[in-house]
Amino acid sequence: MFTWRGILKSDPVTIPFESTIQDVLQQITINRVELVLVLENRRVIGYVDQQSLLQQIQNFSNLQRPIEYKQDILKVPLDHEIEFYHNINVYIGINEHDEVVGYCTNQHARQRMHELQLMHLNQLSQGAGIGMITTNSSLEITFVNEMAEKILGLSTSFLLNRKYSSLIEMKQSLEDVLLGKSLISVSSYLNFKQIIGNFTPLVVNGTCTGLVHIFFLREQWEEAVKELEFVRHLNEDLQAIYSSSQEQIMVVSPEGTILRFTGTFLKDYWGLDHPDKVTGQNVYDLEKQGFIQPNIVEMCLAKGRKLTSIQESKNGKRLWSVATPVFYEGRIAKIIVISRDITEVNRLKEKLMKVQQESEGYKQELQELKSLSTKKSGLVYQSQVMERLVDEIRMVADVDSTILIYGESGVGKEVIAHTIHEWSKRHKHRFVRVNCGAIPEQLIESELFGYEKGAFTGADVKGKPGYFEMANGSSIFLDEISELPLNMQVKLLRVLQEREITRVGGTKTIPLNVRIIAATNRDLWELVQAEKFREDLYYRLHVIPIYIPALRKRKEDIMPLSLNFLQRFNQTYGKEKHLSREAIEVLENHPWKGNVRELQNVIERLVVTSRENVIHRDDVLSILYARQKGKAEPVVTLGLMPLKQAIEEVETQLITLGLQKYGTAAKASEVLGISPATMSRRIKKLLK
Repeated sequence: MFTWRGILKSDPVTIPFESTIQDVLQQITINRVELVLVLENRRVIGYVDQQSLLQQIQNFSNLQRPIEYKQDILKVPLDHEIEFYHNINVYIGINEHDEVVGYCTNQHARQRMHELQLMHLNQLSQGAGIGMITTNSSLEITFVNEMAEKILGLSTSFLLNRKYSSLIEMKQSLEDVLLGKSLISVSSYLNFKQIIGNFTPLVVNGTCTGLVHIFFLREQWEEAVKELEFVRHLNEDLQAIYSSSQEQIMVVSPEGTILRFTGTFLKDYWGLDHPDKVTGQNVYDLEKQGFIQPNIVEMCLAKGRKLTSIQESKNGKRLWSVATPVFYEGRIAKIIVISRDITEVNRLKEKLMKVQQESEGYKQELQELKSLSTKKSGLVYQSQVMERLVDEIRMVADVDSTILIYGESGVGKEVIAHTIHEWSKRHKHRFVRVNCGAIPEQLIESELFGYEKGAFTGADVKGKPGYFEMANGSSIFLDEISELPLNMQVKLLRVLQEREITRVGGTKTIPLNVRIIAATNRDLWELVQAEKFREDLYYRLHVIPIYIPALRKRKEDIMPLSLNFLQRFNQTYGKEKHLSREAIEVLENHPWKGNVRELQNVIERLVVTSRENVIHRDDVLSILYARQKGKAEPVVTLGLMPLKQAIEEVETQLITLGLQKYGTAAKASEVLGISPATMSRRIKKLLK
């Protein structure tokens, strides 16, 4: 609360009501004040300011004439909250003894209030990791908070009074903000830092006097959600910031009751027009009704840590949600779920693929959600290691350096290669794929470099261009490069060095302008040491190495990949299947020796073979851990638990599997090595 004590000017200059124009002129000149207070019997009855004094000097030639004073004044107690009144220009501060101790004009009060509010907002933004910069109407920087200095790595002394439009790189114009337009969720660059924030006009007394830029680093935003202090002290100012970021914040009790919403209420997702219609409901009931799939609150409570998930409503809307537990005295006091509607991203992606161009607005939205779905490649990821990898291929896509992609079979080397091509300047031309291990050794030279007519028996009479010639002006992907015979390695080395080829049976050289991307699932350097791969070719290929980690080393990607494949196969086969929370946990704990390719095959099989619309844990287990001939059924644990509970869980699994396999309790008890009476007691216990 702001009180009058904090903004009033002390020691006001006073004059008797019978004073002349000359007396007032003397007091204002000597004391250098903007106004004097007029007293009658020690009581303030009005004031004379510089403007009214000059007007009287101009109107009356006699300076000994009694002064005329204004009476639009109001007495205010020092500790009362600041409140402005119509037709009042001067506020007189009085203490508890009704004595005049200060004054201020309406303009000064409003200006001082603005400064205090800015300081208050600065304190709030400092705790929330939010940077703030303000400018005047000439776009010269007038204020920089401490967090902005930390985010940008620039000092206030350097930034103040500099032209903001000359420092910041962005697609929109700051002049539009001065005309009254707010710019929401704008990506920009300053001092090589990528920031996201809002530009709003700074309006004082109905006039735009500059702009306010509130921004944050994406990494800082993710960490800020974890801060209990940030969550427990949300106030009106920060709620406005949340709303402008187009994110919905939902607070849920440990019992699943939705306590409140803040930020932007996602009406399209809920199919309702106001958050009050959802507040008070239970997330478990909403899950049964199809509003929340999967239930991220239940998952967060089970694991006791921050989780992310893609949620889908029964009306087809999709959310990217982050659930963070808030602890109090060692227990979870509430769950904070921050959600953003990503349904529009998929629609925009399809549209961009059709027209092969982007509008600036779409490009910004896709950049913010690049961890979910990139603009052309169809990459789906959530892990930081994949995010760094995608950032790396963004940097190398526009250059023509040779790239060598490493990784186990099935990790998606061809997808990454195709992404590099799509993000390069060559994307309008055909992307040529060659599997070096699938071409017979006797045909590989003619397939790669082409041949002239009559070059060998059975050759096409017209001759034929090779893969390199077809990729001229574009990119060529040489998969399984380690399988090239040594004699072909020599010829490939010449192509890399000379950038030209000669067809089999020909004499004319053909110049090449080709971007070469190679891939292998083997260690090329070990092959070099074993003299199975040329060292000089290795160095020619090893210009920009890119390593794709195995899926088991980036388990954060398993859930988004599973949901992506699930949606794709649902559309392909006309299904409406969903994965239960337990099913997702089983998928996340599987080693995936076949990597993404194996995961895709498993999801397709689940969509086709599961009998219910909800895919349960047992459905996944029956596929991942199907009984092999001569081998016992494995025991699967999904995480640490008390030993007693683990024994009961294993017992339940074994009895269930025995009944499913043999159909009768007698046969199952015989295989499990227990008596029929014990089996009967265990079954009764399971049915309770």
